[in-house]
Amino acid sequence: EIVKDFSALYPVRLFPDHPFAVWEQWAWPHALRRDRAEVTHGTANIGPLLWHGKIVLTVHDVIEWHRGTAFPSSIAFRHRLSRLYRMNTLKRLVRRADAILTVSDHAQGDISKTLKISRQRIRVTPLASKISPMAPNYRKDGYFLVLGALDPRKNLEGVLRAFAKCQFKEVRLKVVGLEPSAVKSARALVTQYRLDGRVDLQEMISDEALHALYKKAMGFLYLSLYEGFGLPVLEAMALGCPVIGSNRTAVRDVVGVDGLLVDPQNFEEVALAMDRLVRYESLRGILIQRGLKSAEYYSWEKTAIATHEVFEEVLRAKS
Repeated sequence: EIVKDFSALYPVRLFPDHPFAVWEQWAWPHALRRDRAEVTHGTANIGPLLWHGKIVLTVHDVIEWHRGTAFPSSIAFRHRLSRLYRMNTLKRLVRRADAILTVSDHAQGDISKTLKISRQRIRVTPLASKISPMAPNYRKDGYFLVLGALDPRKNLEGVLRAFAKCQFKEVRLKVVGLEPSAVKSARALVTQYRLDGRVDLQEMISDEALHALYKKAMGFLYLSLYEGFGLPVLEAMALGCPVIGSNRTAVRDVVGVDGLLVDPQNFEEVALAMDRLVRYESLRGILIQRGLKSAEYYSWEKTAIATHEVFEEVLRAKS
């Protein structure tokens, strides 16, 4: 669908589906030379090393350098190979790139410190919600919403531990977006924390179903231990859902004063924030209004303009 939309305005060609390293380091530069391209944009932490034209590189985060320190980590052997390739490639690319973009002030500082490059070389072009902010809906049902993932970084276990301490036992927790293979493990955690009958687990759902859940939730929990941005926070705010967010990394910057910031590993603090949202309708109303304004501040138009300016600078610069 995305290709169909863009094809109405721009020439679009899809590359063959080679294994990722072959695609990135052979098919990509080969296509650039064939088309006599002046510049290429690596949009996701990667780019072609064996090409001598200009490169704009978007680095969303340097999360791989924080595994096992900022958050627990256990990854499969295949992921370890991919991680080794991507980390070493990115270290070379940031020195080779003509311009570097990232998605948040936190990511800008983290990339600069971790990869030892000047912060001034990194331009921030924030993300935005694909949802237009809507008039607030104050009619809330008795549940909190969380996006499910068993990656320790996403801190689902921490959410469950905090929910178990929540005073309002009639309030439910809806966990959506679980990979099918993760449901059994998630159910075991629910039982471990004696939450059977209070937590609903769902696999992947449509955008429309997710948006409906945002609108009716008393609050959205986003207690990630590390994020380069935290796009679901903006989506929740755009749909009139109060946010309880982690006070770490980019989530802290995106939530700001427009939600409740908590220590994601202080379960009593998280439970207290949940109880406040249940107890005080006026607080929910304030956070809804603030969240809508915050969601309006971020826009893809701003991102596009800032990105376009970078491309113009790169193309004007002498090789």
